[in-house]
Amino acid sequence: MRRLLWSVILGLATLGLPAATAGRLTVDDVRNMAFAKGVVTIEEIKLDHGVWKVQGRDAGGHKIEIEVDAGSGEIVRIKRH
Repeated sequence: MRRLLWSVILGLATLGLPAATAGRLTVDDVRNMAFAKGVVTIEEIKLDHGVWKVQGRDAGGHKIEIEVDAGSGEIVRIKRH
């Protein structure tokens, strides 16, 4: 049983998803995902109907909007202006 549990944990870790995807993503998880996608400055993060919405800017000052499913950790949308 322990071997199965560790296999599942290691499998999730290799996907590159935050550990919280087993439950719900935290604001810290979403912030880190945004930084990994090129956001340098975050202007707003909010949870709206099960979707985290991040608004920020990249290194060039261009606006980026990212939406992340709070339950699965899947990035639903990235929009660059």
